[in-house]
Amino acid sequence: MRAGDAAWWDAKLGIKHIPLPRADRYWVWSVLLPMCHLVQLTKRRCCRALVIWARNDQGRFLRVGMSMLIENYPYLEVTRSLDSYFVWFISAADPATLRADFGMTHPPALGRVLLDNAIVLSQNAALGGRIGLHATVAGGKALLNLYSACGLSHLPARAKLPAGVRPKNDGRFLFANESQAEAMAAMLDPSR
Repeated sequence: MRAGDAAWWDAKLGIKHIPLPRADRYWVWSVLLPMCHLVQLTKRRCCRALVIWARNDQGRFLRVGMSMLIENYPYLEVTRSLDSYFVWFISAADPATLRADFGMTHPPALGRVLLDNAIVLSQNAALGGRIGLHATVAGGKALLNLYSACGLSHLPARAKLPAGVRPKNDGRFLFANESQAEAMAAMLDPSR
């Protein structure tokens, strides 16, 4: 992701997400992009900012998904002192907006694809596909259900978090271990 991608998203899609009941409706990617990099640099970690593209009915490529991932983040299962990728922010374009404003009759389902990016990067970094994330409170129970349906495990609210992981455990952390990551990746192998 480059600054131009973030600015395009904010101007063309972000503005249309504000009135919708979405967890990411107030996220401004042109602010998140530099801010996330700076915050993680202070912790000696790198961010991976990615864009998902899809073709509309006229064959034109459009940005349909955005993600901000943290490399070498402490794995959420503290019984194993390992690293993982952490999904810090992900956004999928609203399907109705893609249909109405961008001529995409069949918008792609992006939840699994956005998580798959993190899994594949984790696998390629020799981290076994391990990922973690915190489902923002603004997403409510529906967001937790979406991530569970994608194959992630829920970290119980009573579970201890690795040192340096914030916010405190509010019961909204989810993760994938190596076998879950492999199964999740295999589901999308036919589309690769």
